[in-house]
Amino acid sequence: MIFRTALAALTLALGLALPAIAQETRSVTAANGTFDIPVAPQRIVALNDQIVALPLYELGAALVGSAGRVDAEGKTFLRGGMDTLGIDYSNTDIKYVGQFNALDLEAIAALQPDLIIGGTYTDPAVVEQLQAIAPTLVIDNGALGLVETLRTLADVSGQAGNFEARYQRYLDNVERTKSYIGDTSAVSATMTFMFPAGEELWVYRANLGAIAQVLSDLGFAQPTAVSALEATQASWSAELIQELDADFIFGFYRQQPDATPEAVRAAYEKFAPGWCQALTACQKGQMVLLPGPTFGSTMAGLDLALDLVETHVAGRSFVPFEEAK
Repeated sequence: MIFRTALAALTLALGLALPAIAQETRSVTAANGTFDIPVAPQRIVALNDQIVALPLYELGAALVGSAGRVDAEGKTFLRGGMDTLGIDYSNTDIKYVGQFNALDLEAIAALQPDLIIGGTYTDPAVVEQLQAIAPTLVIDNGALGLVETLRTLADVSGQAGNFEARYQRYLDNVERTKSYIGDTSAVSATMTFMFPAGEELWVYRANLGAIAQVLSDLGFAQPTAVSALEATQASWSAELIQELDADFIFGFYRQQPDATPEAVRAAYEKFAPGWCQALTACQKGQMVLLPGPTFGSTMAGLDLALDLVETHVAGRSFVPFEEAK
């Protein structure tokens, strides 16, 4: 079945191909091997919206298609697209090519891409099929981390200069924020993620997109129970809520009807009744809900997360955790 599907995709790709235009190529190494890709790709397809498509679009890459999501009404959308960059399929030339775990090979081939970019979440068998259409790179964002993932996407899409200039501006702003705060290692923060249903709480030591990068770059501390986590994230017990107490506790909402700030605050209370009374950060107004782009994978997310952290930590007075006891 896989062979027949691959053969069909290859046949379709060849059948749809326009007369070839010679492109200068170079060799790059990705998580799935070494490939020759165009120096300046003109038709890129992303196999993930939030992790791949949004950073590529933001950097000015020639993005023609992307995997996306389907809402309850059957409408396709780019996850985080409108919240972060104000884009979706409806107001760009980006074409929908299926969901990240249910890709439409015919739709991808029809776009005649010269480069396809996915991640370790992409089925290896599908990646092999896609190689018949265009060089297909697997970027291991989990191993690379946010900054190196963005740098890699910029490099392979021919947008390295755009990324480095913007990243340097971000680093300069990190130093500005540090100068406002003072000893950032004396400030502690916990990253939590609660879905609106209020059934499970996730706590992150690292790898929560932009906000995790910002807190790390600023040099904030973490509660002992969080910093001791072996994995980058863990499902947390309601009985251990007090172990999360810190100067600041960050959570998140999204700009969608079921994940508003009010809905997320209610979810925390449902998960652990008395949540706010158990945590001094919450009692002192230092339990902060940030918007969705702050845990995304874009430079816009980094800039926003840094600005919001600066506002809450340096832009007002706060009660340090130890003093609040």
